[in-house]
Amino acid sequence: MESTNEANDQIANPTPMQKVINPTPLMQQAVNPSPMQQAINPAASLQVINQTPTQRVLKPENPLQQLIKHDRSMITMSDDNMMVKQIQATHAPDGREFDVRPLYQLVEDILNRATLAVDPSISAAQTRIETSQDRTHQANFTALLEALSFSIDRISCEIAYKSLGGGDAHATTLSIFNQLSSYSWDAKLVLTLAAFAVNYGEFWLLAQIYSTNQLAKSMAILKQLPVILENSGPLRPLFEALNNVIKAMMDVTKCIIEFKELPPRYISKDVPALAKGLTHIPTAVYWAIRSVVACATQITTLTSMGHEYRIASTSEAWELSTLAHKINSILDLLKKQLALCYQHIGRRLMLKLFKCFRTSFKVFTLTT
Repeated sequence: MESTNEANDQIANPTPMQKVINPTPLMQQAVNPSPMQQAINPAASLQVINQTPTQRVLKPENPLQQLIKHDRSMITMSDDNMMVKQIQATHAPDGREFDVRPLYQLVEDILNRATLAVDPSISAAQTRIETSQDRTHQANFTALLEALSFSIDRISCEIAYKSLGGGDAHATTLSIFNQLSSYSWDAKLVLTLAAFAVNYGEFWLLAQIYSTNQLAKSMAILKQLPVILENSGPLRPLFEALNNVIKAMMDVTKCIIEFKELPPRYISKDVPALAKGLTHIPTAVYWAIRSVVACATQITTLTSMGHEYRIASTSEAWELSTLAHKINSILDLLKKQLALCYQHIGRRLMLKLFKCFRTSFKVFTLTT
């Protein structure tokens, strides 16, 4: 009898880890107890069913929270092969190419300065303002931004709208792929990151200057930023998870750009190391864009729920950590193949130098 009561207590009051790992079964058992559980301890069932108004307010169920719970199961059950087929079906590049590195560097600069400094390394990255190059005054880069601004704005609005409306993250990700169907894989990812940087950068810009700027203060109040920051202690795990997944997104993007910049003169796509690396890129781009959608959802939920969001922040940090782990696993595979590509290029260069030296030596011998 005593062990049964302990089991009922565990169902009615699960530990935080039980809630994160598998919240649904515990709640189902508590709300729908078996006849034996009702006979042994009916009070435990009535306590869950007959919640007070205050208890119901403490755990609000809005569409965004339902979306996040759905996504968590989707991350663990998704089939990468099926997903790759879906996004490959949207890929129809029109042959237009542009150098994505300047735009990537601008996005990197924004996200480094926008990230809440929860560790010294991020704070150090934010101090690079004196040494960073101001690319906005370069004529070529300005012309590039003018050409891409419509795509960036459209993706930014898409992410913001779907995050606010509680749309399915996988469907939102596929919608982004459809809108960027004519771009190369690296361009799809950099443009999506640029769209995310617009909203994420605005959020933290207000957070950084609202105390000294009246206009920023008024806008920050509309977004509940003062309340959020004053009660940011319980949200620290969420901010740390955001930082980690953003870092993973940027690292994998940089690696994909390095694949794109490999000199075709010294390595072709039929080289096994490059061919294998290229097969991982669509998957990497998908999970990076999927992570952008997840990060945007967290920020949107945070501003819509304010400090009340701290109640659900632990499980949402778990979701972001799962995404960061997924991206870092793919990044390890890409780095391994990229290192093999550099080795191949190094051997080709050494062979070329050796041939040049041998030719020069023969010419020298003949002339002496």
